[in-house]
This record gives sequence, structure tokens and C-alpha cells, in this order.
Amino acid sequence: MENSVVKHKILLFYVFTFTISWLSWFLMSRVYQGGDPTPLVYVFSTLGGLGPLLSLLILDRLSGKAISINQNLSQIRFRGAGRIWFLPAIFILPVITILADLGYFLAGREPVFRLLKSGPDTLGWAVLPAILIQFVTSLVTSPLFEEPGWRGFALGNLQAKFGREIGSLIVGVLWWTWHIPMNLTFGLQPSIYSALSMILLSFLIDSLFNLSGRNLFTAMLAHASAGTVIIYLYQGNDNLLYLFLLLGIVILLRVREAVPGRKNSPA
Repeated sequence: MENSVVKHKILLFYVFTFTISWLSWFLMSRVYQGGDPTPLVYVFSTLGGLGPLLSLLILDRLSGKAISINQNLSQIRFRGAGRIWFLPAIFILPVITILADLGYFLAGREPVFRLLKSGPDTLGWAVLPAILIQFVTSLVTSPLFEEPGWRGFALGNLQAKFGREIGSLIVGVLWWTWHIPMNLTFGLQPSIYSALSMILLSFLIDSLFNLSGRNLFTAMLAHASAGTVIIYLYQGNDNLLYLFLLLGIVILLRVREAVPGRKNSPA
């Protein structure tokens, strides 16, 4: 049993993750009636978000700790040479988003240049501490729930088996697919643009994770940054300049990853 679990660990990880998350989000969709979510909606939403972490816990038990969740979580490091990638992980996505919106405004695609979404734009300078508080507190939600599974467990195994690019592609496509039931519940329809933007974001996080010596805290910072951008920064509809800028950064990081002699081991 334990050997079989280890042999099929990636398949089992995704089966457990999707089962836990999609079942939770299905139940969430049954109780959500629109408007402000009730506490029960948040319970099912959070349980679904915990899917990757709960999947690792199940694999830990079934494998007799041959797949160790503690070893996985030990990849969250706050020190070491890899911390040089912390600031890029935090700021790359906000900078890309602002530049893309500015570019669309200068090209006449947007009537005015907006930095913040409606709502946050009424806070004035108080938006800065609000962003900081939201960013820091969010690290112990989705980034901690998801990144030990996506980057800490699945990515390395898939890249070892299929190569760097195909491995990242599998992680990115499944990451986008995993979110679909939750997005549909809150009225967000799947689209080619959303798929491409999320897959490219996944590639970005993969590269930052690898370049930092496989430090999960780097991946968590980038994940939290993406959430902060969604909440606070204005994003025009289907901004193709955003996709091109994101693709350009991903290519640059992939070239950096390919530098001969560079190692992805912890520093």
C-alpha cells in the first residue's frame, strides 16, 4: 500500500485535492444565494482552499511518512541567499499591472488612468496600511493552503519527469482548472484570457520558487501579491499588454533559470 502510494503520488495528490476542493465548493454553491457571503459559505470556501494541504496530509498518512508534510513545510524559509527573490516576488505583478493599465490609457483604450479599483480608491492614503495589512494576513490563507502542494510538492516531481516547461504547464493548467467551480459560484466565467493570465502567473511563481532555491516562502509572497492586486489595483478588461508584459518577465526568469551551473537547491 505505502509503495503504491509513493509510486502514484502525483496522481493521488491531484485526485485528493480536486475531490476535497470541488466537493466543498459544490456545497458552497448550494448555500450561496448571491450578495454578501454567509459564514457557512466562507466555511466551505476555506475548506476547498485547504484541498492541496489536506491532500498532502492524507499522502503523509497513507505513505507512512515516506511523503512527509513536515519536510514539505520545511521549505518555507525566511533566511538564506534565496531571500534576494522576496522583493521581486512581491512587486513584479503590481508593477506589471500598473504599467499595462498605463499603456492602455496612453493608447486610448481607457478613458482615464486608474490606479485603484472602485472602493479602495475612496480610502485616500489609508489605502497603504490597508494593503500592507491585507497582504501580510493573506500569507496564512491561500498561499499557505496551496503553495506547499502546487510548488512544494507537485512542481518538482512534474518537472523531474516531464522537463521544466511541460512540468510548469501541467501545474499551471491544473491550477486554473482547480479554481473553476469556485469562480463560477461567484459569477466569474472561464475565458481564454483568464486561462492564459493564470497559467503565465503560475509560470512566474514556478520560476521565482526555483530561483530562490526552492523556497516556498517566495512562492507564498508571489501568490499573496497576486491576491492583493486583484483586491486593490484596477485591471482593465482583457488587457493584452498585461499578458505580453507577464510573458516577457516569465521568459527573462526562464533564461535566468537556464544559466549553466545554477542550482535550485536551498542556499
